[in-house]
Amino acid sequence: MARSKQLTGSLFVVMSSLGFAIVPTLGVNAYDRGSNAMGVMTPRFTLAALLLIAIRQIFARNEGWPTKRQAFTMFAIGVFGVTSVSLMYFIAIDSIDTSLAIVLWYGYPVLVLLIAWAVDGKRPTIRVLAPLAITFVGIAITAGQVSGGSGAAIALVVGSSVVFAIYLSILSRTSNNMGLLTGAMILNCGTATGYWLVSILPFKNLDPIFPSSSIVWLLIVTIAAFGTVVPFLCSLSALKRISAGSYSVLTTVEPVMHILMGVIFLNELMTINRFIGALLVVVGLTIFTVLDSRSTGGR
Repeated sequence: MARSKQLTGSLFVVMSSLGFAIVPTLGVNAYDRGSNAMGVMTPRFTLAALLLIAIRQIFARNEGWPTKRQAFTMFAIGVFGVTSVSLMYFIAIDSIDTSLAIVLWYGYPVLVLLIAWAVDGKRPTIRVLAPLAITFVGIAITAGQVSGGSGAAIALVVGSSVVFAIYLSILSRTSNNMGLLTGAMILNCGTATGYWLVSILPFKNLDPIFPSSSIVWLLIVTIAAFGTVVPFLCSLSALKRISAGSYSVLTTVEPVMHILMGVIFLNELMTINRFIGALLVVVGLTIFTVLDSRSTGGR
C-alpha cells in the first residue's frame, strides 16, 4: 500500500511538473507581444481561482471546509508565498533565458530538505552532503553562464527559490487534512488577491501591462488552465501521498522539461557549460531522491 501511494504521488509530481514547465515558454511569448509579468500573472491567477471555484462547486460541493486557521494559513501562503515566488521568477525571465533561470531556481529542493532536517532535529550525513555539493556546483556553473548585467535577475530567481522552499514546507503540513479542490481554490484565491494588492502599490515598474491582443489572452487562458489549475491539483494530490522532501526532489524532471521547451520553442542556446551545469543539478538531486527514500524507509 505504501509503495502504491509513493508511486501515485510520484506520477502526480511528474504531471504537475509538465504543467508548470509550459508556463515560462508561454509567458515569454506574451512578453514579446507587449505584456509584462504583472500583466500575465494577475489574470492568470484570477482566472485560475475562478475556474477552481467553479470546479469545486460542480464536483466537490460536499467537500468539507477546513478550520478557520487552516483556511487562513492556506490563503496567506497564496497571498505572500505563491505571489512572491511566481512574480520574482517571471520578472527574472524577462532578462535571462528560461533554461538558465530554472536551473538556478532548483536549489530549492536542497533547502526544503535542510528545513526538514532542522525541524526534525537531524544532522545531514557526509554521504548526503556529497550530492548537496554536486547540486550547488551545478548551480554555480549555470550562474556563470548568465550574461553580464543580469545580477538582479539572478537575485530574483534565488529569492524565489528560497521563499518557495519555506512555503512548501508549511504547505505540506497545512494541506494534509484539507480537501483537494478546497485547498487549491483557497490557495489560488489568495494568490490572485496577492497580485491585485501588488498592482495597486505605488511602484511604476509593478504596474500591470495587460494584453492588447486576443492571441495573448489565449496564451493566458492556457496558462491558467493547463499551467496553473491542473498542476496545482496534481501538486496538492502529491503532497497528500509523499513527503515535502520527496516531492521537491522528484520535481527534478521539471528543469529538463523547461530546458527542452526553451531550446525548442524559444531558440535558447544549449552550450557545453549550460549542459554540464544542468546535468550536475539533476544528478545531485537524483542522488538526494535515493538517499531520502532510504532514510525514510521508502515512505
